[in-house]
Amino acid sequence: MNGKITVALVLALTAVAAAGYLFFAKSRTHTPLSVTLRISVTPPEQSGFVAEQARSTKFKYIMGKESGLKPAFAQKLAVKDTPNSPIVEAQVGVETKEEAKKYADAFVPALQMLCGKDVQLALTEQKVE
Repeated sequence: MNGKITVALVLALTAVAAAGYLFFAKSRTHTPLSVTLRISVTPPEQSGFVAEQARSTKFKYIMGKESGLKPAFAQKLAVKDTPNSPIVEAQVGVETKEEAKKYADAFVPALQMLCGKDVQLALTEQKVE
């Protein structure tokens, strides 16, 4: 009977340790900050084209290199355009405020380079949460 109690106790402690590990390992992979950028597009009818360029793998690669952001975070860039609106919104998760600033500073110039001279881009809003 004493052996069964010991085995049950060891199994319970192992389960608690495993649950603790999963909880803390999962919380470390979550990015604590989110950068949201709103970009104005001129002419407005080109906002769909600009959003496509920002979603491209090439742009995500460029942003990873320009900002120094880890490739896994750079690939999680989410871009949305609103129909009949000159605004394109981009959001990405980062780990530090320094990374957020680097990313925001590099975003519009890199996207402008990719889109060419026929489209003019301007950063209208920047949020770090």
